[in-house]
Amino acid sequence: MDLGNVTFVLHRPSSAENIGAVARAMKNFGLSRLSIVAPPSWTGLPRGGGPGTARDEVLSRARKTARHAADLLAGASVHLDARAALAGATWACGTTSRCLADRPRLSPRELAREAATRSRQGPVAIVFGEERRGLSDRELELCQAVCSIPTRAEYDSMNLAQAAAVLAYEVGGAEPAPAEGAGREPARHETLEALWSRLQALLGAAGYLNPQNPEHILADWRRLLARADPTQREVELLVAAARALERKVGLR
Repeated sequence: MDLGNVTFVLHRPSSAENIGAVARAMKNFGLSRLSIVAPPSWTGLPRGGGPGTARDEVLSRARKTARHAADLLAGASVHLDARAALAGATWACGTTSRCLADRPRLSPRELAREAATRSRQGPVAIVFGEERRGLSDRELELCQAVCSIPTRAEYDSMNLAQAAAVLAYEVGGAEPAPAEGAGREPARHETLEALWSRLQALLGAAGYLNPQNPEHILADWRRLLARADPTQREVELLVAAARALERKVGLR
């Protein structure tokens, strides 16, 4: 297990205290890579006045909760959107309490074992949604799998930091599955996104996609390719094929 290849991604968290508590839970179980998709409230001046920005104020409050894990916050990367946060990942799992069709749904222990196996091949990301609404369908489409923490039906909502602590515990102690396909370089998220961007333009120009909702069909294509688990080389071949078709139809 390469814990240095596992990143916890917080998508637009609204609570400074939750951010700090997530960092603390991560450090409890040996995780050190934290990434944050900045919410809109981080722009502009701090709500309480004073020097710096709203982002500085939130992270300052988070450090108080993080205590001895403040170094994780100091080293956290901050991004404008989920695509940027996942750019370097070769595999991502989103957390949700919802059932999604045609998507692997993992328990925390299954997620941990999958992350342990995949982290030996490249960076992996575990994505947590904003406290009030979680991850949207569009954000979950960026993930190859989803994870749900089984809770009692009478109260199935978990606090962000508590959910992160459960998964940090499982991931921190996970053993990888027997190696399969050793030596293969998994596809990077940024290469996959380049493929989808080109396919959307190409298939849209061909009239294959609904211009009002092009992502509807592409979402099915995403799931198909996720099940295939392609290598970086294989996705690069698909991108090159899309480029050749773009030139042929005059899009470039």
